[in-house]
Amino acid sequence: MRIIKVGNLFNCIILCGSIIACSENKPPHIPTYLQDTLKNGNLGPKLAIIPTGSGLVGGENFRSFQNQSPQHKVISKQEFAMGIAEVTFKEYDVFCRSTFIGCPDDNGWGRGGQPVINVSWLDAMAYTEWLSEQTNQIYRLPSEAEWEYAARGGTSTKFWWGDEYIQGMDHCDRDLGGCPEGTELSEPGPSGRFKANPFGLFDVTSNVLEWVLDCYSPNHKGANNTMEARLDGNCGEKIFKGSSWLTAQPYVHIFTREGINSDYKSREIGFRVLREIKDPQNSVAQD
Repeated sequence: MRIIKVGNLFNCIILCGSIIACSENKPPHIPTYLQDTLKNGNLGPKLAIIPTGSGLVGGENFRSFQNQSPQHKVISKQEFAMGIAEVTFKEYDVFCRSTFIGCPDDNGWGRGGQPVINVSWLDAMAYTEWLSEQTNQIYRLPSEAEWEYAARGGTSTKFWWGDEYIQGMDHCDRDLGGCPEGTELSEPGPSGRFKANPFGLFDVTSNVLEWVLDCYSPNHKGANNTMEARLDGNCGEKIFKGSSWLTAQPYVHIFTREGINSDYKSREIGFRVLREIKDPQNSVAQD
């Protein structure tokens, strides 16, 4: 058996002189970015444009991961834009000061470029509504399907880089040692310490856990192949996704999901925003 390249479009498997299978040879995705302008002239969160395509949601049906199965295919028919990183204290503080609500505690870890923490699902929703009003665009939390599709970066493996955990790729378990310089932290930190995934997103399996739109359901049974949020579960509880700086290596997965009350706040939970793409007129393109 051998694999040959047919033009620039296909790789084909040859067995006994006959072509038995071909797969499309897609060029690597090159991320493109945008930022919207706020009413005060400043820029909002930097966003990566997430392309259309198909992907997976969910993981293996292991005893400890039963709420993450069954794995199923989803199809994204419309581009959307996702924050390249979790919303920072710098970004969130503009909102809470302009709306005269209390700003969340930073646990003594600093504000600025640190991911905002100690915010509930309700707080995150309020921020996206304010951002929509500021930019005349539609901002919201991503659905679980949108979040996982974007976090996987066009891959179907356990992690966006493959099936095996690699220390320091997008997470570093301090107890294992060998963390690259600048990543062995005992608290969350600014994005950019680890590599971005193929869609240009940072920290999808590290830093802080992230709120999504969906009501909590005990598993993925009954899920369809759309990108819509599921609202058929326990809507008193909302889902958070990903892993954090506190997550031990065996539990670091893109498909990790848990649910908790919508007013719950934690030093371990933040969020990133989704912006629907309808009109780039008020946006600033980024390389």
